Amino acid sequence: MAPHDVAHDGIALLRSLGRGAGVGVSLVVLALGAWVALALRRWLDALSRRRRAARAQRAERDAAGLLEANGFNVLGRQQRQRWGLDVDGRAVEFTLIADYLVEREGRRWVAEVKTGERALDLRHGPTRRQLLEYQQAFGVDGVLLVDAEGRSLQRVSFLDPREAPRASRLWVFAAGLLSGLALGLWLWAQGAG
Repeated sequence: MAPHDVAHDGIALLRSLGRGAGVGVSLVVLALGAWVALALRRWLDALSRRRRAARAQRAERDAAGLLEANGFNVLGRQQRQRWGLDVDGRAVEFTLIADYLVEREGRRWVAEVKTGERALDLRHGPTRRQLLEYQQAFGVDGVLLVDAEGRSLQRVSFLDPREAPRASRLWVFAAGLLSGLALGLWLWAQGAG
């Protein structure tokens, strides 16, 4: 069937449905519009995923040069590590894949390449948790967060919670005491004058 015939048959179908109140045509046009909108959305989502993947692949390729320029020896790329958890006495095993395993001055690091501001922010929970997981699973001295696009890297080591810096309760108490004393003196001076 020629394209002209298909178009003619489609128009004839729409006309036959449209006789009367036009409800049939409206429903067909509505369904067709919804289908076009969904198809366009899928296409745009796929395009966005392909662009993100290409950006990430470029960043990972560029990261090797950046690591080497900063004195790291690249030991491996896309390094796999089997790891597991004990969940109620049942082993749950999985494989982690780090972008790079590197070494410098006898210390080993996992290098994770990220793109985009949010992924590079260590306050962003998913990034921070991934780096912590890599440090534990790979048994390395630390992890490197690599911004290949910005040509920078950050060395990250997680502190033992017992060693993490905390505001001393004594300092907080002293600051409160001095603030209260200063406020009291100011109020006293206001009342005396």
